[in-house]
Formats: sequence, C-alpha cells, structure tokens
Amino acid sequence: MKETIYQTVCPGCGIGCGLYIRENGNGSVSIDFLKSSPVNLGKLCRFGMKLPHYYSDPSSGKVEGLVSGAEEAVKAAASRLKNAGKIAMLSAGNTTCEEHIAFTRIAETLGTVVHTGIPVYPELPSECHPHLEGMPLAEIENAEKIVLFIDPYVQYPLLVRRLLIARRNGAHIISAGTKELHLAHENRDLSPEQYAGLELDSNSVIIADVHPHTDSCHTKQLLNLALETGARIHFMKPFINSEGANRLARDKTGMMGISHIMDEIEKGDIKTLFLLDSDPIELMPDSDRTANALSKLDNLIVISSRDSPVTEIANVVIATESLYRKRGTFINAEGKLRENSGQEVTGIDAMSLLSRELGSEGFEYRQLHGHLHEKMIETLANENRKPEYGIMECAPVQHNGACTLKYLFNPFMWANQPDDNDFVLLNMNMVRSLKLRKGGMVRLDSEKGSMKMRYRVERVPDGMILTARKLQVATGTNTTVKVEGC
Repeated sequence: MKETIYQTVCPGCGIGCGLYIRENGNGSVSIDFLKSSPVNLGKLCRFGMKLPHYYSDPSSGKVEGLVSGAEEAVKAAASRLKNAGKIAMLSAGNTTCEEHIAFTRIAETLGTVVHTGIPVYPELPSECHPHLEGMPLAEIENAEKIVLFIDPYVQYPLLVRRLLIARRNGAHIISAGTKELHLAHENRDLSPEQYAGLELDSNSVIIADVHPHTDSCHTKQLLNLALETGARIHFMKPFINSEGANRLARDKTGMMGISHIMDEIEKGDIKTLFLLDSDPIELMPDSDRTANALSKLDNLIVISSRDSPVTEIANVVIATESLYRKRGTFINAEGKLRENSGQEVTGIDAMSLLSRELGSEGFEYRQLHGHLHEKMIETLANENRKPEYGIMECAPVQHNGACTLKYLFNPFMWANQPDDNDFVLLNMNMVRSLKLRKGGMVRLDSEKGSMKMRYRVERVPDGMILTARKLQVATGTNTTVKVEGC
C-alpha cells in the first residue's frame, strides 16, 4: 500500500514538537519519531502519541448540513457575509501563519479584526505585549532558580525534560501553583503578597502561560514580579500557532477574549461568527452553554481542517486539508519558525476565492509567506528593545470559601479528545472529612447537575478539586460545587 511521510509539528500545544506523520493509501495515519527535532529531540508526550485519533476525522464541506464542494461552500459563505450585521472572526492559533494572514486579509475587507481569543492581550498595556512572547527554552536549562505557575506534567509535558536538565545543572525549582510537583525542590501555595519571599533575581526564570481563560490580573502580578526582581519571564501558549497568531495580530487592543465574544453572542450583539480552525465548543469550559449560544447566531461559518462539535452545527463549513498536509509555517512558544513539509494550499485557495467573492483581491501562498517574513523581522527588532512598563494594579477575584472545581487546561481538553485521566484531584483533608473509601468515588453537584468521578489524592489546597477533563457539571474555569462521598 502506498505511504506518504510528512515532517510536521504536533498540534497539541505551543511547544512545537517535531514528528513524522505516515499516511497510508486509505487515509489512516500513524506517528513516527523525529530524532533530529531541536525542540523535543525525538520525544513525544501522550497527546502526541495519540495523534492518529486527532486526525481521524478530516473535515467535510457543508452548506446547511448538506455535503458540498469547496466552491459552493465559499460562495454560500460570501453571500452570508455580505448581508451580515456585526461580525466576529476567531483564529486561536490552530493553523499556519499563512492561513492566519489570509484570514486577516478577509477581515480587512469586512472592516473587522481577527480575534485570537486570549484576553490578556487587550487587557494589558501594549508595552507589556513583547513580554508575553516566547524565549528559547534552552535558557531554562541554565537558570539558577525557576518558579513554576503551571503544571508541566499535564499542560506542557515536553517542558519537563528542560526542567530536569536545569535541575541537574543546579537550578532550584519552586512550584508556586496549586498542585505539588515531584520535580520541584519546594512546593508552595503562594498568594501574590508572598511572591517577594521567592527572592528572585536576574538569574531566575518565571514560567507561566496565557490561554483563552487566563486571569489577566494574575498575569499583571507576574509581570510586576519580573519587573521588580529582574527575573526573566516565559509564557507558554496552548496551541500549535498561538505565538504566531498573536505576533501577527495587527491591533491587539481591538481584540476580544473568547469569553467576551460568547457574551456578545448571548446578548445578541454579534450575529455572525466566522471561525478559522477554532471551535468555541471545545475552547469554552461549559460546552452545553456555548453550543446553545451559537444556535442563536444568524450565521455560523467555519473554515476547518477537521470535524469537531462546531462543524456539526455550522451553517457553512469550508473544508481544508489536514494540518500536516498544509504548506506553511508555525511559530512555537519560544519564537522559532517551524516549517511543515506539506505542500497543499486548499485552505489558502478557498480564502483567496472568498476574498474575490467579497469584492477584494485574491492572493497566493508566496505573497502571504513573504508578508510573514516582513512581520517576523519587525517582531525580532522589537525583541531587541526591552520595553518599559510600570507596576500594574489589579483587583484579584475573591473566592467565597466553598469547594471549587478548577480546570487544569491541557491539550486533551482544548482538542476535545478522549483522555485516560478520568479522575479528579483532592487532598487528604477532604478525603478524611468526606470519609471516602479507597477505590470509591466522589459526587460533584453544581447548578448544572450531578456526576460521580473517581478521585486521586494530591497535595492541593483545601476546598479545591482539580480536573484535567471537561466535566458536565462545570460552569466555568472555576465552578462552585458541593462534594459528597459515594
């Protein structure tokens, strides 16, 4: 059977691990290691190993639920966009830089902007934005002190090897998050008022992340910490091209976070939503509420390389080639340009046709790729000028002391993929107070209903329940729940 091999990048998160995709003649795929990849040196996390499942549902073009060809779907999308009211366009970073630029060209024609869905950019002063951009991961290995505000094991697994190298090189690692990490020398559950006790300096590295549900107040607090101590700060990103999408954004102050977009849809202010390889049902904590909000739209138009919950309900789906087949580039979380070996440009051709249908000029890959390199030169020049920003004030969210179910977002959750972590994490104090039995289950009740889950004991704060899976009782990133043993 004929087999085609693609050298590509894992779409699980922003690290950009290199790998090979082997595609058989029947369209099925398998994964092979890319030993020469400078990012991951042939290693893959468990999400990367399960990529055949991610690629098992290539997208099909549709118009009002009926299968259609690309040209028919493009023309149907153009007809709807010409007669639309307020349009929101979302590209979270799940496709190439070149396709993102093409989507931006269409936004300019429509008189709108492309939102990347990450709220911290519009909520921070523009002089802070360069500090959200990536730095070489190798710098982590040479740090003297590292403070973690993420769980790398769950959220960015290939970062763990960098941290272990740093530890062997003598780095002192502190976990300042809500969960104890085995690789850390110290595990502290710190409030912002206690950050000064970390005793950081210019040889220290702070590692956090920004994603569609990041608390901008906490981001400000971390930037303040970096400013006051001289420590370097590195923000990880959740999607294969989150870094590229946000670097290429023309006007970050005009962007909205995905929660803001969904609020505007629920209020009826946004009537048309146009998506580029971005599924709000996957990206929002409460999938049911999101699907219900999307049903209120006059127009839901999707350009997608794979089937997902939103393609099932969209008015128009413009299908493109699978990600590994695309010709194009990605910018990973350390700011490095990664190139796909695929040569297909179905998505770009479809957007070029759509641009012409909307009365503007078409474009081709070469033009978009050239524009990318111009933007990269500008970005690199900005990196060489350390921006100045002042100490920022913010009002932290106050919790009411009730039990809180907290999402620990990770690649499986963002991509709506099956995950073996079918348990929640809670501490021994809660186990004892609930009189839970070994091997038993815990019942979680919220305003959305009730469910039972297996549990595992970890050193997490009292009253907190962590989950790395989407649960039907969740109403947001943090959900107040009642907990009982069963």
